[in-house]
Amino acid sequence: MKEITKAQEEILKALWKINEGAVSDILDALNDPKPAYNTVATVIKVLEKKEYVTHKTFGKTNVYYPLVKEVEYAKYLLKDTAKGFFNGSLNQMVSFFMKNKDLSLNELEELKNMIEQEISKTK
Repeated sequence: MKEITKAQEEILKALWKINEGAVSDILDALNDPKPAYNTVATVIKVLEKKEYVTHKTFGKTNVYYPLVKEVEYAKYLLKDTAKGFFNGSLNQMVSFFMKNKDLSLNELEELKNMIEQEISKTK
């Protein structure tokens, strides 16, 4: 995947929320303050060039839809973050959050349960 800017990511998130839509639909799905219509149209074209988005044409209207699923993008971001800040180690990344008290006891319990379930699945 190619790197995208925060503005591109926000527009992609809006498109994931609505599944598909014209520029005006995407604009409606964005949070305030909303960018200009032309800005959204330009960013969509950039996302198309980066192969995150494509479109179907109905008359004079382009209807855009994502080519990349939200979960695929999230996986890419997490791997990229782990690679950039934690030498590619998921253990180091989780350890960082635990040591900095960024996880509540409830979240730690949930993680423990998920890990235990995965261990029992792989046995």
